[in-house]
Amino acid sequence: MVLTPRQIEQYRREGFLVFDELIQPNEVVVLLSHLDDLVLERVPRAEGIRMQVEPAVQRGEASVASPLERLRKVEGLVEHDEAFARLAADTRILDVMADLVGPDIKLFRDALMMKPPRHGSAKPYHQDSAYWQIDPPDLVSVWMALDDATLENGCMRVIPGSHTWGILEHKHLQDYQVDEAELDTSREVAVPLQSGGCLFFHSLLLHATAPNHSPHPRRSMIISAMSARSRYTGPEPKPHFPLLRGRDYAGAV
Repeated sequence: MVLTPRQIEQYRREGFLVFDELIQPNEVVVLLSHLDDLVLERVPRAEGIRMQVEPAVQRGEASVASPLERLRKVEGLVEHDEAFARLAADTRILDVMADLVGPDIKLFRDALMMKPPRHGSAKPYHQDSAYWQIDPPDLVSVWMALDDATLENGCMRVIPGSHTWGILEHKHLQDYQVDEAELDTSREVAVPLQSGGCLFFHSLLLHATAPNHSPHPRRSMIISAMSARSRYTGPEPKPHFPLLRGRDYAGAV
């Protein structure tokens, strides 16, 4: 185990753990440079890599100087790009995950959240397991700051202990979200991180990010994983969930 009993107890109680520096600065530079190459098509980009445009850009409300400032999200990097596959296999990440979900770990999804300067959109409060069709709802995500994540550019905000409340009602409002008019946010905690810092959090933890009105990008890589013993409860055919560590189980994900 790499986590102390105190850290594990904190995760069970509050639903998250913070590591101020897990990824080294030189590694972040390499990842961001490679991301630029993929988006700008300076290197071949696999068909499985999916890109989502920022809503303000889609509506014609924001003009951008670069394709990098158009994007809200890049998905499918771990399965389709060697650099990000190595990141998901990194023992610094998997050792923590193993202490939280067990030794046999499968990838559920990954997303690089771009949050470009001045028009990066908000993500309202939600629980990931409200729309992830995995049982039990006990997945863990690591949110890696590739830029400094600040109060001004949209760092993560969480409600400690909310992962113990069960799955709350989500509505199609600004997004698929919990109605914040009905939510007590008095215990909200902001989690600013320097580049290379990581937040590990439970898939039932309420979390949100504000819009980015600053002149600086706020890019973050999210890798979400689960015990290989978990069960898929969605429609068939079952998606492919890559094994990150350990072994498969018959009838499971």
